[in-house]
Amino acid sequence: MKKAKTKIWIYPLLLMGFAAFIFISCSKDDSGNLPSVTTKGVTDVTHNAAWSGGVITDDGGTKITAIGVCWSKSENPTVSDFYTSDGTYTIDGVEARDFVSHARDLEPLSRYYLRAYAASDAGVAYGEQFTFETDEDGQIIHPLTADMIDVWTQETSEGPMESLVDGNTGTYWHSAWSAGVEPLPHWIQVNFAEETKIGGFNYTFRQPSGITDRPNHLDVQISADGETWETVWTSPADLPVEPVDEMQTLEMDQNYASRYFRFRILDTYGSRDWTHLSTIEVFENRN
Repeated sequence: MKKAKTKIWIYPLLLMGFAAFIFISCSKDDSGNLPSVTTKGVTDVTHNAAWSGGVITDDGGTKITAIGVCWSKSENPTVSDFYTSDGTYTIDGVEARDFVSHARDLEPLSRYYLRAYAASDAGVAYGEQFTFETDEDGQIIHPLTADMIDVWTQETSEGPMESLVDGNTGTYWHSAWSAGVEPLPHWIQVNFAEETKIGGFNYTFRQPSGITDRPNHLDVQISADGETWETVWTSPADLPVEPVDEMQTLEMDQNYASRYFRFRILDTYGSRDWTHLSTIEVFENRN
């Protein structure tokens, strides 16, 4: 199953005309001089991401239509490889001349080549190339078994909580909807035998299912005794609720150490008083 990660950094959306320009303008050289761009050094490299950017030192006398970085496992990457689209496109072009870029969805333990680009009516120019290597995967998965799971609430007619940890995306847990319905939040509790560090969790939606009942806002509580709870992290609101067949990943701001964890569903896409999930797993962040 394809894993989709939910982070706070998001690529800007490309305008259709702008996207088309990226790929056809490389051969154009009759509308002025190419812009000049330098590449910023690569920083904050993890197992699947890195930061860089660029500075446009000369626009070549033409309108800048696109800026960002591109990367590949081969030298001299171009916008035909992976790339970002940074800045805001206006009728006068992209006004930013100093920009930051986030290269995402990289493979762990891999060597990459990266450089900045700037596109104009004259074509696409590239900055100097940097090389970097990603770290090993940052997730240490902590195995879960049925006896470690508790939930509030539980639907009696379907969706037993054991389905959350059976590794089968064809099964699911469902909170109460036919009787004993309680208002959100509903929670999934994980009970460890000893103090354990958790930095985030992966989950999949019930498959197939309607979009209305899917969680789109969560928080995390911890407890040393299973009785007194403290909220330590809250997700952004309006989390992705589709596509249904992709695993979602939420990384907290740090690893939290505790014996008991509650992952609370605060709201659903349709503001229902019940929800469901197919699977859940918890992990410690190595990085």
